[in-house]
Amino acid sequence: MAIMPFSVLRGLVIVAGTLCLNVHWVKISTWLENLQQSMLVFLPILLNIIFSLQWAVRYRLSIMLSISLSLTVLLGITGLEHNNETNFFIGVSLPVALLAAIFTNLILEKNIKLFRTNRIKFNWPSVKILLIFFSKLLGLVLIGHLILHASDWLTQDISDVIYPDNFTHGLLYELVREATWFFGVHGYYIFQDIGFRFMNETISNMDAWKAGHDSLNILSVPFYETWCASGGSGGTLSLLICLLISRNPSNRHLINVSLPLAIFNINEPLIFGVPVVLNPVMFIPFLMTPAVDYIIAYYATLWHIIPPLQQMVGWATPAIINAWLGTNGAISAVLFQVFLIFTGIGIYWPFLRYMEKRDYKEITLPCGNTSFVPLKGNQFQLPVPGHSEVESPHHYLSEVNEYIDARRNINDLQSSGNFVLWYQPQITVDSQKIVAMEVLLRHQSDDGKITPPYFLKYYERIGMMPEVDFWVLENAVEAIHHELSRFPGMTLSVNISPQTLLDPNFLSLVSKLLRNPLPSGWKLEMEITESQKVKEPEQVIEVLAELRQYGIKIALDDFGSGYSTLSYLTQYELDKIKLDRTLVLGLAREGGEEFLHHVVQLCKSSGSLVLIEGVETEKEHQIVKNCGIHLAQGFLFHRPQPMNNLCKLLEVDT
Repeated sequence: MAIMPFSVLRGLVIVAGTLCLNVHWVKISTWLENLQQSMLVFLPILLNIIFSLQWAVRYRLSIMLSISLSLTVLLGITGLEHNNETNFFIGVSLPVALLAAIFTNLILEKNIKLFRTNRIKFNWPSVKILLIFFSKLLGLVLIGHLILHASDWLTQDISDVIYPDNFTHGLLYELVREATWFFGVHGYYIFQDIGFRFMNETISNMDAWKAGHDSLNILSVPFYETWCASGGSGGTLSLLICLLISRNPSNRHLINVSLPLAIFNINEPLIFGVPVVLNPVMFIPFLMTPAVDYIIAYYATLWHIIPPLQQMVGWATPAIINAWLGTNGAISAVLFQVFLIFTGIGIYWPFLRYMEKRDYKEITLPCGNTSFVPLKGNQFQLPVPGHSEVESPHHYLSEVNEYIDARRNINDLQSSGNFVLWYQPQITVDSQKIVAMEVLLRHQSDDGKITPPYFLKYYERIGMMPEVDFWVLENAVEAIHHELSRFPGMTLSVNISPQTLLDPNFLSLVSKLLRNPLPSGWKLEMEITESQKVKEPEQVIEVLAELRQYGIKIALDDFGSGYSTLSYLTQYELDKIKLDRTLVLGLAREGGEEFLHHVVQLCKSSGSLVLIEGVETEKEHQIVKNCGIHLAQGFLFHRPQPMNNLCKLLEVDT
């Protein structure tokens, strides 16, 4: 998706070049053709860089290291393949560039933990780790070289069978090129040797026809691009129209992304978003539509129902326009292309409806529901039966649409205001004296409106929660040193997501922040969220142990919600356990107070202080007090507030 703007720009260059050629601006058309060819050469390199960048950001690797190694491996593979050429990277293909980035970053990700664990030094164990690492990269280069050799041999062998010099071979050519899309690989790049040879033959045939020395071939490059690829490979313009007709609200994001690109026959968002790739159901019409279009168009041309394509038309020229230009303005060709598009709609429609019905059944099956429903902030819980927001994890819309949506929402937030920190005091139940405060992230718009942290789900979706937590932590510690230093004996509590705990840069950041000791009497506390599933608990235990060595207190947030695993009480050494508000709401039920009392005793048995959140009435306050809870927070005592209000409150309280 990241290279889509580049692909669209290249498509526009091709369209402009085609239009210039039609108005006989030959020099400009030639310059634009050379430009788009240069862009095509650079595209695999760009894909390799962008993929490595995304991987590095997602898994908290060094961006420069990830990109440098990935490019080195890629150029090593192609360098072995084209060792007699100075600019050997010119021969790079998209699949090779993508696979080189994937496997290089996999190796880097797996080995970076060893580097950090062993803290590379000039000794034999460190040298051994480095040698193994670079041996893996060298092995990847050699394997890539061998695969390229094997694929070249296989492609050449297939090329002899599918070169489109007659009806049968032409149909096989189309089917084989489309079939590679099942794995997300454009067949044009695999069989580009055939494409170049076919292109030259098409141009020669058209030149001979214009000179009156030959008749036009039915099969040509514009034949495939005009009749078999409306909207892109697979005739996916028909699929896009099906999505529009279905009026399924779940299709909205996919249509918004795909429609502008499909006009220029760029269909990657659509085939990855439906999805067609690795989807045996939707791949059937993806193959059938261009095959049927090919057969109908071949015989329609053979029987002179439509004229043959008479000139080259850029592949990014929109449908209808390409038929008009390619046949020098034949109305019959335009009507014929409209007919083929509707034929494709008839092929795609039943398969799309089947997918939608299947997804609907998966959504309504209670036992198959494994989605998450946003609760508050970055906390999630399993959805309750009948919840209107539940979506099937097997929904046919690709995750790429959610990713794009999250990115767009984050951009809107950043352009419409700033993130600010608010603070909610925590008090002793008996004396109602403030002894701590929890840091809460809010968004303040340019007009002053404060928004709760529902937006955290966007950052979690794109794997950026560590960046958010780092920002909050840095600003919270800075607040202790400046605005809050005059109020000793307090604890500042910061929420840390499980993603952040496992981030390789987390402990180094904490160490850097605490080089300047906190003011006298101040304690820093980190809350881990119990309502999110903790992956790699053994590593989390190690991280928490190191945090305690820095003098940081550890609290378990939202106990009693989400995954509610009692093993947390024995796995982790906790200073504080925060009981979720759901336990306060349960006080209204019969036996609710007795249940809360047992939960409190269980938590106290771990040696932790117990805090309950969400106390909003005096009655709840008295029950909480009777249950032996020492600390509380809630609207009954204090609401979340900005720093200036908090300081005024602390001045009165102390």
